[in-house]
Amino acid sequence: MKKRFYFISILILFCLNILFYNKLVFSNLTYFQRDLMIQFKPWKIFINSYLKNLFNPNSIYLDFLPLWNFYNHCGHPFIANPQSQIFYPFSLIFCIIKDFVVAYKFFLILHFFLSTLFMFILLKKKLSFVSSLCGSIIWTFNGYMLSRTEFLSVFSTIIWLPLLVYLFSFISKKFEFKKIILISIIIAIQFLAGHPQMWFYSIVFLLLYAIYQSYKYKSYCPIISFLISLFLSILISAVQFFPTTEFLFHSTRFGKEIKNIAQFGINYKEAILGSLNFKDLVNLFYPFNWQFNIKDFYSSKILTIPNYWWYTFYIGISAVCLSIIGFFSMKNIIEKIFYLLIIFLFISYSLGENFVLFNLLYKFVPFIRFFRYPSTSMFVVIFILCLFIGYGTEFFVLRIKKYNQYITFLIPLVCFIELYLYSSKISILLPKSILYESTKTINFLIKNTQSDKYPYRFALTPITQKLSSVKGKTLYEAIVNYRNRLFGDINLEYSLLNFRGQDIELRNYYKFLDYVYSCNSLDESLPYFSISNTKYIISVILQKTKLAKLIQDDEIKIYENPFVLPPVFLVTEKIENADLDDSLKLIKKLKFKLFNTVILHNNNIHNLKYNHLSTTFEIEKFTYHTNRIYIETNSQQDGFLVLPQNFYPGWQCLINKQRTKIYHCNIFMMCIYLPKGRNKIYFYYDPVSFKIGSTISLVSLLFVIIYLYETSTPQSLQFLYQKDESCQD
Repeated sequence: MKKRFYFISILILFCLNILFYNKLVFSNLTYFQRDLMIQFKPWKIFINSYLKNLFNPNSIYLDFLPLWNFYNHCGHPFIANPQSQIFYPFSLIFCIIKDFVVAYKFFLILHFFLSTLFMFILLKKKLSFVSSLCGSIIWTFNGYMLSRTEFLSVFSTIIWLPLLVYLFSFISKKFEFKKIILISIIIAIQFLAGHPQMWFYSIVFLLLYAIYQSYKYKSYCPIISFLISLFLSILISAVQFFPTTEFLFHSTRFGKEIKNIAQFGINYKEAILGSLNFKDLVNLFYPFNWQFNIKDFYSSKILTIPNYWWYTFYIGISAVCLSIIGFFSMKNIIEKIFYLLIIFLFISYSLGENFVLFNLLYKFVPFIRFFRYPSTSMFVVIFILCLFIGYGTEFFVLRIKKYNQYITFLIPLVCFIELYLYSSKISILLPKSILYESTKTINFLIKNTQSDKYPYRFALTPITQKLSSVKGKTLYEAIVNYRNRLFGDINLEYSLLNFRGQDIELRNYYKFLDYVYSCNSLDESLPYFSISNTKYIISVILQKTKLAKLIQDDEIKIYENPFVLPPVFLVTEKIENADLDDSLKLIKKLKFKLFNTVILHNNNIHNLKYNHLSTTFEIEKFTYHTNRIYIETNSQQDGFLVLPQNFYPGWQCLINKQRTKIYHCNIFMMCIYLPKGRNKIYFYYDPVSFKIGSTISLVSLLFVIIYLYETSTPQSLQFLYQKDESCQD
């Protein structure tokens, strides 16, 4: 009977998801919002381009793991980006199903089904079927979840919170290692789902929940169990955790200028971006306070892509009423106070700059300085409200079922309909071809790069990079025009090299980038674009330039940089200066002299015998290939070979099979000392952080598997299927 009940429950939850997303499932339409189009789709395609080498018998991990991304930010550690979800188990969907839109639909439905299932299981510990169903509907189909369908890593991370709380609720006075291992596995999966900020908020909530459990059971066991679970989860996910931590240390999220503790992390102005106002809290039950409407979204024939997900945490009028009733109907006073305190803490935090103590949090809680958009923490508030909603529904179920138990199903039905109607306000569907449109700018760059002697980068001008409004007679046309500007990482789909991109930037690279984009004119910035291997400059406005050549005069202007240097170039003069700020001043003075001068950020490096006569340097071969660069050169003089790519730990270099040192130069670039004559140069990215992390993950997983196998009995996991009587009110 129990098995039949669970089967029917799972079937109902699955059907609800299919019904809610029926337009997505049963049509050729798809969501297309900004981040899905300019980040997640390109990332998945990029990963698949590597994984196709997986089954080659002669391949090594450098062949099939996307450790490095040559195509954005002048080279970037791709594996360190957790949002790409390389090691997230359910990312296999995108590897198995090659059509991205079909894979995306499977991924979306699966995760929202798991979301309803996990919340249903949590609520079913204490409540009836109808009450559990109602709470799981609100948790999965609320406006917050719905608006993040474009952001795969966000909803993939959030959905695991109910399962974590469910598992953790079984830890009381007795220390049980098997339960701790199960919790650590789920925490690790949640981290691998890809959004550290959502993971951090979940961990904070779980810590507070552990403290509450310790108080409830008069035992330190829950707190100790939490700490051990967190530690084990880091070991299991070390393959991602270590590279990500290394990257954060070198990124702008760690601080653009680290000279004292006050400069650690992002600045205050950036940290409060996405703060809620008090009036925005009305959006929980009245979402039209901020006047978002699909028709207004494109009726002016100018598409502006807003961050509307800051405000879309609508759960419905019915749900708010149920949550209030549920709060007062809960019998456990201590539990009510705990949840009320959590709601207060997270709402206060989500207010950001409008919360009087946020500035103190920013100053004294270091991890807060890693994150923007405090409003995103509202999912924890929604989670607790869903618990109250379950109790509120139970209040009516206990009274109505005496007359007719089937009438109680009207409660979750009303909530479902309310959220379904709201979904039409923020869910925009277009034919799936919108994600595959190859635009005029893309085709132009593909054609030109195919005829270029060397691979060259393109760059967007600052105004083109920042402008988020595009014109179009229809929404479809406006989105095509948006793609035409090559925002974000769209270039990854076409193997086009981008000077910038859409991701967290490395600190030294940002210092250089910030200066280039602060130049008063295109002509002033050309020397720096030139040494960065940037040949094509894309602009939405006509540039005043005497040096660059206009090669496409359309709505999107494309300029050609006639001074661009190849992807590697030889210099015969050097300046040694370890201070990057001083070096930046030198770069401003040198300008075109940078073509034959390198600023080295090390001391006592090879002395050169300067030859002021013209030096012959020839690149006979240059190729990018899966984490590696191969170059063949011929030079008449010793010099420094400059590679305009981010200097980053993990890069190694061989010259004629002999290891050579890589130097940090020109603010963010790397270079090597190159002797005269013919040379075969081999750069490869083989980071220690990944090797250590993968080793720790493999050992940890092996330990977990052996331990679970050795200790498993038919009764060992029985606690997962039983009600926890100690948790009853």
